[in-house]
Amino acid sequence: MIRVAVTHEHDAVPSSPPPDGASTPPSPASPGHGELRAIAAAFEAAQALRLSTGEQIRALAQGRAGNGAARPVAADADALLARIRAGASPGPVPALGEAYRRCWSDERELLRRMSDHVARHPTWPWLGRVRGVGPSLGARLLARLEIERAPTPSSFWSYCGLATVSADLFRCAACGYELALPAGQPLRAGHRVPGTSDACAGMLAPAGESPRRVAQPRPARGGSAPYDRDAKTLCYLIGTSLVRQGDAYERYYRAQRARLDAEKPDWIPRRRHLTALRMTEKLFLAHLWLVWRERLGLPITAPYAEARDDAVAAPRPWSMVGA
Repeated sequence: MIRVAVTHEHDAVPSSPPPDGASTPPSPASPGHGELRAIAAAFEAAQALRLSTGEQIRALAQGRAGNGAARPVAADADALLARIRAGASPGPVPALGEAYRRCWSDERELLRRMSDHVARHPTWPWLGRVRGVGPSLGARLLARLEIERAPTPSSFWSYCGLATVSADLFRCAACGYELALPAGQPLRAGHRVPGTSDACAGMLAPAGESPRRVAQPRPARGGSAPYDRDAKTLCYLIGTSLVRQGDAYERYYRAQRARLDAEKPDWIPRRRHLTALRMTEKLFLAHLWLVWRERLGLPITAPYAEARDDAVAAPRPWSMVGA
């Protein structure tokens, strides 16, 4: 996690000017934001319809339809869908194949328009150079964010479901197992001895320590979320893409993962992975926030590393691109 320290506007620390003589920052507004949001929403609707139609074709091709329709024996559905997109095959049901082709064409056209639009966005001189964030993911995330309503990076974190909440710490006197639960969340029965699959006979009890901070929990089934679920999904996709690129954000992820491996050996590997990934997503959002605010001439804050004895300043946005 990275912390942010608020500075006065005249003390604001810039993220370093864009290289290669980038243009003068535009006025404090997000021109065309409503249009970008509309195009991104249309793109996501077209993509969802294309995927749904493709799944119907896939089920027919693989004999999973169960509706009496003729079923081909061959079942390389991905190759079949590629041929339908290219116009080389009508598919098992021509009407579905034609609908699938139209969805694909609409999706490509909307992606082209979305790419053209995001290329004019104030953040694109930086965002366009972040490996792992292309026009599709970048434009869809930008369409969901409103920089004028985000006075700090934590505003983005909260909106995208990456904020932390206060938690109570519980500890087992028998095995030393610790569990931090969001305040008010019921304690589950039973736990395992750390590092084993053996059930512990001990009981978890309040540790009597100051509250901790933990990731915001998922809402109960059927409940509403206090954040934008689609924005959270986009951040997860971006984070996953970033750590696959072998670039600066991937190195940041590896450093956080190594620290967690050393400090939290009792956590399962997946928890350590997701925590390090979440920290990487939050760093990316803080950088996006900082670049965006600077480009619009809005007041900024300076991000700092988590307050630890060995804390160091968080990486700057422009140091993460072109590395």
